[in-house]
Amino acid sequence: MITILDVIRTKRDGGELTDEQINWFISAFTDRSVADEQASALLMAIVWRGLS
Repeated sequence: MITILDVIRTKRDGGELTDEQINWFISAFTDRSVADEQASALLMAIVWRGLS
């Protein structure tokens, strides 16, 4: 099971997000399962570490 914390940690620690994690995040964000603050944390990690 994917959680937002796992996705944030993966990217924060320099890992590469899988297609499954990216698709999960998009679905979870659009159905409001992910808080804006959590989405912001992930996007900040992407800016720092890059998307790949």
